[in-house]
Amino acid sequence: MKTLTRLLGALLLVVATPAMAAVAAEPKNLQVMSWNMCGSQRSTWGCAGTGTPQQKIDVVMYHVQHNFVHAALLQEVCENDLTLLMGQLGVGWSRSFFPYQWSQDGVRSNSRCGNDNGRSDRIGTAIVIKAGMSSAQLYPTTQPWTGQNRPFQCATATYWNVRLCNVHLSTQASNPDHPDWEYGDDQLAEIRSITSAFPRVVFGGDFNVTPPDSPGNARAWLWPAGLYSTGAGTAGYQECDQEGATRTGRPTHDGGWKIDYVFSSEPRRWCALGNSAYSDHHVLVESVSVA
Repeated sequence: MKTLTRLLGALLLVVATPAMAAVAAEPKNLQVMSWNMCGSQRSTWGCAGTGTPQQKIDVVMYHVQHNFVHAALLQEVCENDLTLLMGQLGVGWSRSFFPYQWSQDGVRSNSRCGNDNGRSDRIGTAIVIKAGMSSAQLYPTTQPWTGQNRPFQCATATYWNVRLCNVHLSTQASNPDHPDWEYGDDQLAEIRSITSAFPRVVFGGDFNVTPPDSPGNARAWLWPAGLYSTGAGTAGYQECDQEGATRTGRPTHDGGWKIDYVFSSEPRRWCALGNSAYSDHHVLVESVSVA
């Protein structure tokens, strides 16, 4: 009987003990860099005189070391140069690479880094992540039947559990058979649909279109509703360099235009823009707080 009494008392003690309050996880800072490296050594790509592969790699390494970049969204990177970068980053870094392709009446071939008699390694876009990568995937988007096809890819940064996506939109007149056709509107709508499925996402890259509120932007109609936030409490994503409800930002290209962006579902901590002599595009770095 005494044994039963002690057992009941212990059970009552367990039931009566109040549960400990759940402690919120401390936010993790994530710095994401976007840069069009202008790495092509093919004369028609217009990257002559923008530096050597090692000089371009040094730009990425600088931001990793000084701005504590954890992930890079790279456009126009040659595959062999990406291999060199990964070797210099060292252990703990992962990459995902997808090539640009030229489509000729729907028949696609991988784009080369060099001219036909030069370097034969592919050129494409890359996502580079520290502290783990998973589920790298190429997502189909509307592309020219004849013309340059540009990939849209995403991968998960496992330490932060954030989906990172790399964007490079089609330019105007990207289809030589139909130079008046636009593809950016379809691509942006498709990207908006894909990113909306991710609870946490950072996506950026070379959009080849200026912001919707830029003065005189005749292509502002390309931007779909619900992608570019118009301020606190509105639908869409805040852009790295956005202030308030105005959808503009500082120039990211040597021509004086803003065409490079980083959008995020997570709270922005800071946004940095850095010029470089080794590309016609500037480097954009956003720091976000991931709960």
